[in-house]
Amino acid sequence: MRIPPASVPSNEEALETALQRIDALEFEVRRGATEHQRMWAHISRLERQLGTLLAAQLDRRDDLAGIQHCEHQELSRQTRTLIEQQVQNFARQYSDRTDLDTDRPRRERTAHLMSMLIRQLLDKRPASSWSIQQSLRLAEDPGIEAAINRLRTDCVTLTDRIAKVGLAHEWSYAHTVGAPPDPGRQEAWASCDPDAPISFLVAPAYLVNGRIYSRQLVYTI
Repeated sequence: MRIPPASVPSNEEALETALQRIDALEFEVRRGATEHQRMWAHISRLERQLGTLLAAQLDRRDDLAGIQHCEHQELSRQTRTLIEQQVQNFARQYSDRTDLDTDRPRRERTAHLMSMLIRQLLDKRPASSWSIQQSLRLAEDPGIEAAINRLRTDCVTLTDRIAKVGLAHEWSYAHTVGAPPDPGRQEAWASCDPDAPISFLVAPAYLVNGRIYSRQLVYTI
């Protein structure tokens, strides 16, 4: 019995088959591209929702480094720099120009002048330059008044920036004279003995939502 030979597709049939396969591949590519675009849009939406959720969590927690908390940390450092440099330089220069605390040693007199000055400057409503000069009983001198005015301007600028950041901020002045410094919230000023009793407060603590960002500076004897 003779077996007939297998039929061989013609060129037209082979071309038609190839075109059908190309059409099928193009369809799959278009469907894949559409699915990819849909999934990418879904991922982007989830990322936005996650970002919003994280931002809300950061605003409610002090133990997470949100943008506002980072800004307060930077402002607390700037406050410390202002106190240790500008305020201290002023007190060193003019502590002999007042009849206050004449019985104190010069180093202590300088720190105490800083204490009185800071209380009038780091406030929501800082005292006027003239009022500060009068209360510190500094000599009537245009140079002193101008120095106070520059210092006051810098403090007002700083406190305005602090207020604009948001979150509840406060200066903590509460301390106990005669008690040893509390390392968790207080720091001995300059070369003062950190284990000696507190004599007076030099500068307040910087608090945000009750959390200490910068400790009090206390003078000990």
